[in-house]
Formats: sequence, structure tokens, C-alpha cells
Amino acid sequence: MKKRELFSYIRTLGVILGFVFLVLAGVSVFRVFAQLQSENSFEISTPAEVSHRVLFLSSFNPQYFSADAQLEGLKASLYPNGVEFDTLYMDAGNYNMLSDKMAFYDYFKSRMQSRRKYEAVITGDDAALKFAMENREEFFEGLPLVYFGVNDRETAEAADKTPMMAGFYENNYLAETIETAVKLFPERKRIIGIHDESEGGKADAESFLELRDEYAGYDFMTIDTAYATLTEFVHNLERLPEDGIVIFMTCYSDIDGNTYSLLDRTHTIVSNTQLPVFRNYMGAEDTGIIGGSYLDIQEQSRMAGELIVSALNGADIDSVDTSADLPGKSSYDYLMLRKFDLDTAQLPGDATVYNKPETFLERYGYILPPIGYLAATMLMLLIAAMASSMGVRLSNKELRESKTRIERSEQEMRYRAEHDELMGLYNRRAASEHLREMLKPDEKFSVLMADIDGFKNVNESYGHQITDEILITIANALKELSYENGWFLARYGGDEFIFMIKDKHIDVHDWETRELLDIFKRPIPISGETVALAASIGISNSDGETGTDQHILNAESAMYVAKSRGGNGAFLFDDRMKQKQKDEERIREKLLEAFENDGFYMLYQPKIDAVTKKVNGYEALVRMKEPGIYPGQFIPVAEQNGWIWKIGRITTELVIKQLAAWRDEGYELHPVSVNFSSNQINDLGYLKMVEDLLEKYDIPAKYLEIEITEGLFLDSTSQSENLFKSFKDMGIRLLMDDFGTGYSSLGYLTYIPVDVIKLDKSLVDAYLVDGRDLFIRDVIQLMHDLDKEMIIEGVEEEWQYQRLREFGAETIQGYFFSKPIPADEAISFEVK
Repeated sequence: MKKRELFSYIRTLGVILGFVFLVLAGVSVFRVFAQLQSENSFEISTPAEVSHRVLFLSSFNPQYFSADAQLEGLKASLYPNGVEFDTLYMDAGNYNMLSDKMAFYDYFKSRMQSRRKYEAVITGDDAALKFAMENREEFFEGLPLVYFGVNDRETAEAADKTPMMAGFYENNYLAETIETAVKLFPERKRIIGIHDESEGGKADAESFLELRDEYAGYDFMTIDTAYATLTEFVHNLERLPEDGIVIFMTCYSDIDGNTYSLLDRTHTIVSNTQLPVFRNYMGAEDTGIIGGSYLDIQEQSRMAGELIVSALNGADIDSVDTSADLPGKSSYDYLMLRKFDLDTAQLPGDATVYNKPETFLERYGYILPPIGYLAATMLMLLIAAMASSMGVRLSNKELRESKTRIERSEQEMRYRAEHDELMGLYNRRAASEHLREMLKPDEKFSVLMADIDGFKNVNESYGHQITDEILITIANALKELSYENGWFLARYGGDEFIFMIKDKHIDVHDWETRELLDIFKRPIPISGETVALAASIGISNSDGETGTDQHILNAESAMYVAKSRGGNGAFLFDDRMKQKQKDEERIREKLLEAFENDGFYMLYQPKIDAVTKKVNGYEALVRMKEPGIYPGQFIPVAEQNGWIWKIGRITTELVIKQLAAWRDEGYELHPVSVNFSSNQINDLGYLKMVEDLLEKYDIPAKYLEIEITEGLFLDSTSQSENLFKSFKDMGIRLLMDDFGTGYSSLGYLTYIPVDVIKLDKSLVDAYLVDGRDLFIRDVIQLMHDLDKEMIIEGVEEEWQYQRLREFGAETIQGYFFSKPIPADEAISFEVK
């Protein structure tokens, strides 16, 4: 065959095949559009006419992990059948004390009396079913009742035997979850189940331990969070054996009575163990849990809704089997499976794997046929030589473009790593690195740090979007000034900016400082308003020896001094601040030595009965054994470094040991009060430590008193209230220290849990004078009317004591009787 004929044949064949492929491409495109049209079509449905109303009583609150699924399931079965339902939440997870149950009973009774009547009742989980069964005759007599989500089999069976009651016992899917976990980790032989003492938690633990016989050679261990504090629970997690598997069951409460959300508990578990974690309930996706099998809560609640519809239509529901096989799901996190390099073939056949990236075919498979046909059409029309030539040129072009993209990406990544995304300025890390590279200690330069005064309030008032616009406006002005003068500028934090000016030492009155302050004070128009701000600036000048990192810290310290002086100004880091830093560093070192080497001791200031002049107690005051370091110096440093809780524990133990020593020596004991700092409120183990020490040394709790400042009583939180209540329950009296230095509204004294009020020395000095002392008398009388005892601090003169005695003060404390003295002097102290 001649080349011309061959080329003609190839050309003709190519045209025919190209036409065929083009027709096939058109058919494929039509099918794709038809499929998309079908997926985007929908039917508008109308709800059925409401013919029945039922009550859904939920055991928990709307934020509980299963709440949304339960409601969606009920809506799916009730609404289409014309059944409307009201939802009432018991919140038993957070409020499960007897008093809580009584309060809910009263609330429910009031609601049932004031609201419309219901034709049937649905209960979700154990607490709601128990409440309904206990109060059925009063509230639900003659009404069909359907329950679901019940963990306690005995409760479910009792309900099943009750006429007009039916429902579903909840399978916890532990067996399925553990079976999969063991398949995925065949080398691990320890299975740890985490639970609490709730109904669900106990049911989980029972089911978990029943599975031991099925797994010979495996150790089954449990962690009961209801008998551990949060700190102890974390410690238990950190000590789990390396060959373990964690089963995350129902475990939302601890020994302190705290109830944690699913998110809280999940975070605690996955953050404190490297072991694989499985869960046999829904929820906690995308949080570090590998996965597990669990009940389909939405489907279960839908089935409960269908059952109540049947009852409303006259069906007999007593024959429903509570052990009916309920639908379940298996769900696993692809990212966690990848992390542990697990074989997905070991997963249940119906398991859902989320976070799994779509394959190319899954994502683009529907458009591949038309593209393929079109490509085939084009290929049939191309000649081999042109295809080869174009292919070579295209490859070279792609290589060049790929190299350019890589270089551009590297530049962009480097820029993002060094710059603040909002303002385009150097960020904190880059600023520190650049300043270290740019500056030598022997050069002349100044480092300035500026912080906007009260910017937190602006943020709360206007929101993040507006405050971002404000920061951008300020940053643009700072950029312009810095670039004009050759200054280095960076964003050091949220509303903090750092500057470096070379070849000059800056003072607070220099034009550079004034110009910066003026920029922050410029009015900024935002959303029809004008925002006026101010800033505080700290300055640190080079001294030939200090490194750049320390200059940054010095500028920051000076900035805080400027802020403490009212803001809208500047402060220069000077030798006094440098000396203060050195002193604080020395005290920090001595404190660390004292913690390690028994470096503290206690003095005791007697409290004197105003009438009998007999000692009726002591205040324990901590001292360091290191000479020349006084409480006014080391206490602030301890608070700044977060060590005050250590001192609190040390002083408490020293006092209890001293009480035991006095008792063993045959002395009569009097109460000793120890000071409790507001920074100790987060020491979750303090209460248990006190309890253990009192038991160890056999000291009655009445001999230990806790002095708490006025502010801590006023800044009341659930944590502090629980702590105060625990002290009271142990028999430890609470004293309000420094009364009169804080808020000092007498109204709150009627409800705070305090036994004794200590009147601060400042009030004694200010008011215990002629013409003003009636105020002191009235305060003492008011405390007596409130059934509070009164201790007067700071009494230094005999006439003060005599006057206070006339006013009815019970106890006097001050240098008139005694300064703080050692323990052996204090126990034998007598007023001369």
C-alpha cells in the first residue's frame, strides 16, 4: 500500500472513529445532565393535620450528645402522622441529687397543671423512665407510655410488665466494638474500659466484664471515673499499659461531683493516652477516637415514635419485646486508622469510614466517559508525528511551570511563616529572629513595645471583625511611619506592636514616642461611629551587654508599668527595674530551693478574747528560712509564677503537724487559721490533702480554720461554692480576711458561707477615732445580728483595745498583745 493511500485510509478511519466517539460523548453528557437533574429535583410535602399531642420526657439536656438524634427520629415518625410533641429535659446528668429530683418533681407538677393535657408519653433513657414509673398514677394514669434508650435491663423489664408500657432496651454494642478492636490490634492483650457510676456507666461496666470469658488470654481492666478526681483520672490515663486498648464508655462524672460534657471527656482521654481509643456510643467524631459500633439512636427513637402512633390508633402495645434487635451502626475515622496503620479489611462489613479522601474515580468518575470519548475523538484526528512533537514540547513546558510553581510556593510559605496574616507585619517569632540577626549588644539601639489600652473592652463591644479593621488601620499608619524613618516594625501579639530604632536611644519625651502615641490616639471612623484609643509604650535602650531577647522582655515590663500608671503614656526601663528583676530572680531561685529543702516555717499570732484576755486561737503566718526575704517579697513572686498553691499546701501541713505536736505535749488546743489565696482555687487536690492530713494526725477539723479574702467570696463560681461547702461539711470554719478592703457591701454577708469576719487594720486606723468610732460599733453590732463572730485586726494601742471591748468585739488580734511568735512561745503565751 502506498503511503498516500495509507495516510488516506488512516485519515478516513480516524474521521469515522472520531465521529462515533463524538456521538458517544454526546450521549454520555446527556446522561450526566439527566442524572444531575434527577438529583436536584425535589417534592414539596405538607405536614399532616395535628390530631394528637404527646409528651417527650428526656433524661438529659439539649446539649447531650444524643439529644439531636432523638428529636430527629421522633419528628420523622410523629409529624407525618399528625402527632405533635412537647419536649421536657430533666438534665439528670448534671442534677441527680435527691434535692434535684424533688425540685424537678415540683416543676413538672406545676407544668402539668398549667399546660394542656397529653394523650401519651415517650421517655428517653433511664432517668426519665424511672420518673414516669414512680409518678405514673399522679401524672400519666391511663396513658400509653413508650420508652427507649434504657440501659438498666431490670428497669426495662419492670416497665415491660406494666400495662400500657412498651419500649426498647438499649444494646450498648460493647461486644461488637471490642471484637473489632481486638481484630485491629491482635498484639494488644489488655482492654481497659472507662465508666462511671451512672445507670449507663454501671450497665456498661457489667456488660464489659461479662465479655471476659469470651477473650481468653486478655486482661480486662476498668477505670471508674466516679471514684477519681480529674487530676487522678489524668494520672491513671498516663499510666495505662502500652499494650492496652481503651474502650470509652459512659464516664461523665467524677468524685468531686463534676459532670463533664462529651467534648470535655473526649479531650481528656485522647490528650492523656497514646493508646488506641474506641467508643461504643455515637458522638466524638473527629476528636481522636478510632471509632466503634453503636446504637442508631435516631432509628431507635423513630421506632419509638411509630410505636406511640400505633398506641394512639388503638393498637395493643403490651406485646412489644424490649429485647428486640435494634439497628446499629459502625463508624471509624480514616485518619486514626491511618495513624495506627490498621487493616481496614478487619472492619465490620457495614462500617462507615469517614474522613477518607475521595479517590479520583469517586470524585470525577461521572465525567470521565464523555471526556474519554472527546479525547478519543481528538486523538483520532491527530497524526503521530504532531502528537509526539506536541508531547515533548508540553512536557518541557510543564517542567518549567512546575519549577516556577514550586519556587513561588516556597516563597509564599516562607512569607506566611514570618508574617501576620491580618496586617502583613512580621510576627512574634520572626521579629525575635530578625532582631537577633540585626543587632549586636554593643550597638546603639532602642526597642519599644506598644499595647493598646483597654482593647479587650473594644473587642467585646464591637466584635472581632470591627476590631480587626481597627488594628489594620493602626498598622497601616505604623507601617508608614516606620518605613519613612527606617524603623523595624512587627506585630508581637494581639494588640501589641514592637519597634526597633537603630543608632539612637529613645526617651519618653522624644518625638518618636510622641508620634507613636499620637497614631494610637487618632480617631478611627467605624460603622458610623468614631473610636478613640490610647496606648502604653515601654522602652528599653541598649547598654552594651544585654541581649536582644532581654531587651524585648525589658520593653514589655516597662510597657506594663506605663499601663499601671493609667496608660496613654510611655515608660523607660531603668536601673531600678533591672534591679527589681534581679531581686525577683533571686527570690525565685530561693523559693525553688525552699520547696526542695524544707525552707519554710510558721509563726503564730495569738487571738485574744476581749473579755477574758485568754488566747482563743492563732493565725498561722508563713516565713522563709532564708534570711532577708520577707512575705511581702516572696508571696508576690510565688503568685506570679503559679507556686502559691505549693505554699498553701506546705503551710497547711506544717500547721496540722504543729497541732498534733501540741496535743502530744499535753497542751490545750485552740483553732489555728491558715490563709487561702484566690490562686489556690484551682488546686483540685487541696481539699483531699487537708482531709488526709487531719485523719493522719487525728486532729478534729474544728481546730483548723481557713482565712479567705473578701474578693474570693464575691467572685463566686460553682467551683469556689463547692469548695466552701466541702470545708463546711468537714467541720472547718471559714473566716473572711481583710474585711473592708474590697467591695465591702454589708448586704452580701447575709448569704455567703462565712462564720467569722476579720475587720482589717485599715478600718481600725481610719474609724476608731473620736467622732467616727460609732461606725466600728455599728459594724460589730451588725455582725452580731447576722450571727457572725468578729475579730479585730491591727490593734496596737491599749485605748483601742478598751474601746473595742466596750463595743462588744469578741476577739482582738494585733501587736498590742503579741506579734507573730514561734510555736513554742505561742502555745504558752499569756497576756501579762
